[in-house]
Amino acid sequence: MKRLFLIVAMAVLSVSIAPHTVLAQQDGEIAQAKKPKRLHFGFTFGPEITKLKVKLKDGSRPTADAKIGFHTGLAIGLDFGPFTIRSGFNFVNAGVLFDGAELFSQSELDVNFISIPVDFRLRPAGTHFMTPYIYAGPEFRYSLDLVERPLSFEDNVRLVDATFSVGAGVSLRIKKLPFRFSPEVRYVTDLTGIYSGQLETDDGDFVETATAIKANAVRVGMLLGF
Repeated sequence: MKRLFLIVAMAVLSVSIAPHTVLAQQDGEIAQAKKPKRLHFGFTFGPEITKLKVKLKDGSRPTADAKIGFHTGLAIGLDFGPFTIRSGFNFVNAGVLFDGAELFSQSELDVNFISIPVDFRLRPAGTHFMTPYIYAGPEFRYSLDLVERPLSFEDNVRLVDATFSVGAGVSLRIKKLPFRFSPEVRYVTDLTGIYSGQLETDDGDFVETATAIKANAVRVGMLLGF
């Protein structure tokens, strides 16, 4: 009799525990499925508007026209709560920056950069479908076109210059798309400049000395991935 009672008790106990065990396993699987990824990869592209900022030794600042180019590259991000550290590898076409024969011995020069940004991004409260964010950080550019060129000022060119960027964007999610897409805009301030020294006319005469020539830019982009 005691043995029968124990068998019945164990059967009742196992039946009562089993549903809770299954539910706990399902809850764990759901929680694991909903756990957001910390490491993200993406692709970015869009137009870039670059304008030279020239300061001469006498203090004057000649104006320069803005040039339209483009940028494209890969991005990687690592989340820490509402913060993201984002970097990447970009190809930037700044446009025909040096197009004045009255100042330079080469009347036209299309300038391209390889840029590596390091952004610190903050995401305020948002929804599952839309999350705005702001970001800022340094960016380092290497010139691909200001080296091994027959330029009269090539000895004073900085092939690597440092910039600082600030920007904002919004991360959007559309149903049935496996990734987010984020339109964003950033302003790039050139900190070190791409050239300083004498400026040469088309005839080879040195007419001015520039203390700094900086390439500032407005970059409008679309980030696919996160």
